[in-house]
Amino acid sequence: MKITGNYKAKCRLWAENVRVIPEGAPMKLPHFHSRKFSSHAEMNAWKQLVLRQLAESAPAHE
Repeated sequence: MKITGNYKAKCRLWAENVRVIPEGAPMKLPHFHSRKFSSHAEMNAWKQLVLRQLAESAPAHE
């Protein structure tokens, strides 16, 4: 059915045709201990290392 002249039609169609897609299990993050860094550059280097490790351990999505 084509609806013209109604700007809220898309929202109404979405509300009438609800599709729930379950998400996968959330990724477990490693336990972080309190750390002090001597500079922002050192903190950013550590953060990049942790993010890279998380990305490598994440399951591949198709």
